[in-house]
Amino acid sequence: MSLRLETSRPSTTGRRAQASLRAAAALLLPLALAGCGGASEGIGSDFSASKILSGTLTGPKEMDPAVYAATPICPEALVRDGTEFMPIFEPGKQNNFDAVRFQASVQRVARDCENAAGGGINIRVGVAGRVLSGRNAATGKVTVPVRIAVTAGEKVLYSKLIATTVDVQAPDYSGLFSVVDDGISLTIPESQAATIYVGLDGHGDVRGPAKPKKGKKPVTKD
Repeated sequence: MSLRLETSRPSTTGRRAQASLRAAAALLLPLALAGCGGASEGIGSDFSASKILSGTLTGPKEMDPAVYAATPICPEALVRDGTEFMPIFEPGKQNNFDAVRFQASVQRVARDCENAAGGGINIRVGVAGRVLSGRNAATGKVTVPVRIAVTAGEKVLYSKLIATTVDVQAPDYSGLFSVVDDGISLTIPESQAATIYVGLDGHGDVRGPAKPKKGKKPVTKD
């Protein structure tokens, strides 16, 4: 059995109606496509061609300043420029780069934040890195000083120097280190302006201040 396609010429009225339908479809098609794309970006059911044509879509809403002022922010954690690496020289050969005994480096930084019970935010910072032996394949225990600081502009909100020990041995001639500091607490305004910096601080005193010997009083000058 064969199929036969029958055609007929539309009347003038029909042609005008079809032309109107095509024009309307051409107008609504890009709007419909825009609606589909918008929905994937979270615009939601409020996005429709009728509302675009009538101009009833609302613009972006500004965040309530009171809400922002009451919201703590988890600060960004960065390695401070110039503190990513630290050479450790042979005794008595400081700054002689032919006598680098070990090379320490920061390889990863992470931070975790949680809201404090009385307001503000508590922060935990982790730093991980590696120590490599120098050209002479030195081995032994190495003290690595890690500085963790929090600043807001030029103001230092927190600073702590943590000494960790790495045992470098053959056959790898390298060792890993990691430190965690969970003692950082910031107020809400401080958290909104703060940045966390970490790095290797070979200039800091990792041993802490010297204490007077027992039985002797510190000498003071008038």
